Amino acid sequence: MLKRRTLLSSFAAAGLLGTAAACSPSSDDGGDGGSGGSDGGGGKGSLTFRLWDENAVPAYEESFKAFTADSGWNVTIDLVPWADYWTRLPLDVASGDAADVYWMNSANYVLYKDSEDLLDINEVVPDGAAQWEKSVVDLYTRDGGLWGVPQIWDSIAVFYNKALVEEAGVDPSALAFDPTAETDELRDAGKALTLDKAGKHPGEDGFDADAREQFGFNSQADRQAIIGPMLASNGAQWQDENTYTFASPEGIEAFQYMADLVNVAEIAPSAADTNENGDFTKDLFIQGKLGLFQSGPYNLSAIAEGVADSFEWALAAPVAGPEGAKSLVHGVVAVGNAKADDEQQEGITALLTWLGSLDGQLPLAEKGVSFPAHVDAQDAFLSFWEEKGIDVSVFVDAAKNAAEADIGARANAGLTAAIPIFQEVFIGRLTAEEGIPQAQDEGNKAMSE
Repeated sequence: MLKRRTLLSSFAAAGLLGTAAACSPSSDDGGDGGSGGSDGGGGKGSLTFRLWDENAVPAYEESFKAFTADSGWNVTIDLVPWADYWTRLPLDVASGDAADVYWMNSANYVLYKDSEDLLDINEVVPDGAAQWEKSVVDLYTRDGGLWGVPQIWDSIAVFYNKALVEEAGVDPSALAFDPTAETDELRDAGKALTLDKAGKHPGEDGFDADAREQFGFNSQADRQAIIGPMLASNGAQWQDENTYTFASPEGIEAFQYMADLVNVAEIAPSAADTNENGDFTKDLFIQGKLGLFQSGPYNLSAIAEGVADSFEWALAAPVAGPEGAKSLVHGVVAVGNAKADDEQQEGITALLTWLGSLDGQLPLAEKGVSFPAHVDAQDAFLSFWEEKGIDVSVFVDAAKNAAEADIGARANAGLTAAIPIFQEVFIGRLTAEEGIPQAQDEGNKAMSE
């Protein structure tokens, strides 16, 4: 879970994080692919299961051993790294070589659903939806069908360095922002936490922003952790059906506020760094140089492993705006290949049913991969982190107030067009009033092509 990959290698910046790799706790690209899973013991036949996250493979291997013993079907795991996943998938689907069951995210599923490549889970597992995280079910429900079995999900919270916030007198449970006010709790907290090499804070005489050694907050062009929650918290709508609507007065105001945290308040690192490296602020937090880091459970393992015993950290609710605290909720589902051979469909149905069951998902929770979508398996994930001294229930609470996720057949194309313009706003070369309508127009154009 040390690095997540973006849609395109040319956009290895923070902007596509979260939406592109939503819910992926992947530590890296996952190598060049590989296989594993249940090895023998099944007499009914073999199935293939594709995913992009190497950290999830051991959990699925354990799950599939039980599935094979129960059903008689063997399962081979096909690990395709995130960097190649969305390039290979359309080619494999078109050629008939797609896996029997494979991982899917919300920004891509509509395209495959509209091409009739996916099974309707309401028909495959008729009583399944009631046992899965509702926000994920809702995300993959379209045109009367459910187009994947929810597997894992994430929301957003604030990771905080206990020693830094205590020294600065910051209460991480009371973080809020208001673009119309002269200052607010977030700006005050960020100022108290930001220091240059001489120990001066932003606004003090002699403060040198170019010599900052400690930062307050990770405002950056990160769609999932920053842009989505803060737009929604300011009352802005992200999209209406397949059309972006974020360039509303509330949206422009929120974008300018986020950019001003970087360029005016100077409590967040320069976008020259975060635009080029989406992990820049996560690395600062691990190094003890960032007090407040708003992110998701996909970074839990990276932070736990990176920090180790260097300092104590904990979690708080996401920063609240005028409309309260909002959290972008994403989920990964397992989809069934509707165009697989007829003789495979019995096994696909059995595997999808297993993947949606409590027993099928418990290994994901017990190994700390991510929040499992089966509601009865979530306590096991909470217990995994509780044993490490971290209360992750804040993510569960945050998911109850969800912001809009990206959806639509061309969602990736729209976001790919908009993100570079967002980055220009964050770096200060465009004002939000100039850039955000442009980003909306370019994004909508890309989604309509």
